[in-house]
Parts: sequence; structure tokens; C-alpha cells
Amino acid sequence: MNIVLSVKTYYISGNNDDAFHRTGSFRRVLPPGNDTTGISGIAVKSTNVNNTYINEQYIPFFLEYTLMSEFNILSKKLIPGVYVIPADKTPFIWFGVIFPRYGLYKNGIFRFRLLIDRNWPNCDYPKVIFETPLFHPLVNPDTGEMSIQYHFPEWKKGVSRIWHVIDHVSKSFYDIPRTKTPENPEAAELLKIDNEKYMKKCEDCVRQSQVDIYKQPMHSENIDSNYLLFDVYDEQIHGTLRRSWLQQKENDNKTQNLSWVQPGSLEPFSRSNTI
Repeated sequence: MNIVLSVKTYYISGNNDDAFHRTGSFRRVLPPGNDTTGISGIAVKSTNVNNTYINEQYIPFFLEYTLMSEFNILSKKLIPGVYVIPADKTPFIWFGVIFPRYGLYKNGIFRFRLLIDRNWPNCDYPKVIFETPLFHPLVNPDTGEMSIQYHFPEWKKGVSRIWHVIDHVSKSFYDIPRTKTPENPEAAELLKIDNEKYMKKCEDCVRQSQVDIYKQPMHSENIDSNYLLFDVYDEQIHGTLRRSWLQQKENDNKTQNLSWVQPGSLEPFSRSNTI
């Protein structure tokens, strides 16, 4: 199945040197008084008493910069098949899509939202809400929230990172935990006693995800210019770009890495004259 991701800018887990840039200048003049409007134009306040050493007017900027730092860390991690981007309107919501590459959920396309508490970084772990229905022991069938508490019993400031959460969510598609406190008891029970029926449920879930991915956002938080949208592949529209990518990949594979040390020699920067 060919699909096309249409979005203003997005992050692909892997090599990405130019990870994340907000539009506009960061060198914004701080407003007078107690204005706590952040860079993104939203009101941000921190209730943490430990921040008393920070000028109150700097708190919204401090919060957003720490989240940008988290995103830049994520952009350098190789998490296969994961696409993530912060919302344009607020840094406290990140949009994501996971493409499982093998296992029971292979070929599925699962949307999720990462909701970060506005008291960041002095808060609990972010919430992961799946918008695409996902039959999984850790996912609440009514709310779509994935439980990650068993993996993060304690969220440690400065140690626990947002990329840890996304990495854990990705791995949950391949190594399905047999937890004693599942969010979906039916899924947990089938996984335990009837693998064949559990696999059938997963197949239905994957097929439905391939249909739902083209739907427009319904949740108010998703009305955002950075929301990840998908189009059906059209050869006339997308063919040229696809061929250019494939050609670039073929050229990269033909590139030879030269040793610069002639075999049988210990002299550095020596090579055969025929190369």
C-alpha cells in the first residue's frame, strides 16, 4: 500500500542534523510586568517553587527551550518507523505516527499524541494517547491511552527523557508485555490463552489503521498546521519525487569507502595508484 505523508515539516527518527527550528527569532524582547506568554504565543506558568531563582518572566522561555532540547535529543536517536513533530501552536503536544516493521502489527499505521504537563520538567511522565484504535494489553480501548507506568514507575527529572517514552512505545509493538494490570483485560487474556484469536484481532486492527490514516483530525488539539496528514499515492503527483529518492539511495549504495592504507603496508594514507 502506497501512502504519502503531507506535512509542513516533520521529524524522521534517525539522522537529522537540522532537527527543529521554530519560525521567527528566539531573540525576542521580554515583555514588561508579569506577561508569561511563551514563544509559541500560549500562556505558560510554572507552579514549581524550586524555580524561584529564575526571573518569572523567563519561565515560559525556559520551559520551551527545555522541550526543544528534548526534541533535538530525540532527533538523534535511531527509532525505526517513528515520525514525531511538536505541534505548531504549543510545545506541550507532539504528534506522532508509528509504522511497525515486523511482528503482529506489521503494516499498521498508528497515530498517537504525546501530551506533556505544563509544569515540565517538574512533572510526571508524558501521556501517550493513540488516536488509531489499537488492540493491545497496555492501551485503554475507550480512551486510547497507553499505560507506561510499569516501565516508568518513577519519572526522574534530568534522567528520564521523552525519547525514552517514545522508544518504549515503539518497542511495545514488538515485545508485548504480559502485565498483571492491563489496560485492556480482553487483550491480555487472549494473549495468555489464545494466541490465534489475539493475532486475528491484531490483523483486524492493522487493516482498520490503513483506512483510518486518511481521516481528517477530529480532536480539537489536532487542528494544527503540524498535524501529520496522509494522501493516497498518486504517480503523477508523487512519482517524480519518489524516483529521485530511489536514485539517491542507489547512488549512495554505489559509493565506495576507501581505506587509504595499502594492504600489506602500515604506512598511513597509502593507497594503490589504480584506485
